[in-house]
Amino acid sequence: MPPKLRFCILGPAHPLRGGISQYLAILYSLLKQEHEVSFVSFKRQYPSFLFPGKTQLDPGPARIDVRPRALIDSINPVSWLVAASHVRRLRPHLLVFKWWTPFFGPCYATISFVARKFARARVLFICDNVVPHERSLVDGLLTRMAFSQVDYFVTLSHSVMEDLMRIRPVANAVEIAHPSYVYFTFGRVEPAEAKKRLGLDGRVLLFFGYIRPYKGVHNLLDAFARVCSRLDATLVVVGEFYEPPKPYLEHIERLGLGGKVRLVDRYVNDEEVGLYFSAADVAVLPYESATQSGVVQVAFAFDTPVISTAVGGIPEVVKDGVNGLLVPPDDPEALAEAVLRYFEGGTAQKLAANIRAGSEAFSWKPLVETLERFGSEVERSWAK
Repeated sequence: MPPKLRFCILGPAHPLRGGISQYLAILYSLLKQEHEVSFVSFKRQYPSFLFPGKTQLDPGPARIDVRPRALIDSINPVSWLVAASHVRRLRPHLLVFKWWTPFFGPCYATISFVARKFARARVLFICDNVVPHERSLVDGLLTRMAFSQVDYFVTLSHSVMEDLMRIRPVANAVEIAHPSYVYFTFGRVEPAEAKKRLGLDGRVLLFFGYIRPYKGVHNLLDAFARVCSRLDATLVVVGEFYEPPKPYLEHIERLGLGGKVRLVDRYVNDEEVGLYFSAADVAVLPYESATQSGVVQVAFAFDTPVISTAVGGIPEVVKDGVNGLLVPPDDPEALAEAVLRYFEGGTAQKLAANIRAGSEAFSWKPLVETLERFGSEVERSWAK
């Protein structure tokens, strides 16, 4: 067991919504079992004109109380210095960020610089991606600005590690599989009961997550039209539209799927996440591009197999014929055939059993031990 260390996690916390907030809350709870852990969060994460959703807040209660200090306004540099001063007083061995968008580059670089310069802290980024899905001309500059202050990296897929090595070839980096979102399993119910509560019956396909062009929902609709010609099923699409929904609604109408597709165009709270995944027979990820996906790890937490396109780091986690099925991107016909194959010959049951048997592969333990190892390196350097 490493000596008791001081960690400071910096990122979104409840009531800010979303998977990043939930991920960091789980990490906080695990580190807190043996170490001192503080949490610095945002008082404003995104200015409203940059946020495409309806609200940035989670309407439900916090499942894990991380006792955050909400100090950061993402577009107010004065608040960055206030947060940096707070971190300096905490004197953490390790300042831990989740990195997913270059938008936070200047903010994170400023806070990291102060923490490293004046508190002798070291900085660790847990990287969901390095290259964003939807890019702008300044992404590379902002990413390099932030990464210039980072001592340690954790990447959540090999494809992200490759992107990191192109920017920082000698980075001190560790690759760890995205751990399972056990956070949501408090909401698990029996599948039949979940379907009853949601007014569903029969086979249920679930798409979960906000809707943007690269998510490939248009391809999923085309595939589902082929499925419905041979199989009785319902497609449930749960997540906010981050683009105009009208083209999707018109597409559903053209395909004659009005009674077969249920759209839940909103952010669902934590209790509802468990309900939808309990009701789902399979989760479908028709992405056109990806690095990795937290949705896969929510599905696996419920022993729900995944049918996904083979993009980015997803094939590192979804093993074709083992815990899910993989198809090429932008191929509705192949996606439809995979769905039909899934419901034949006991395939669904075999894949679900393999998920249960392989659950340790997506434990949080490797991540916690990696952070402890890096924190211990800092502790030893301070003792010299």
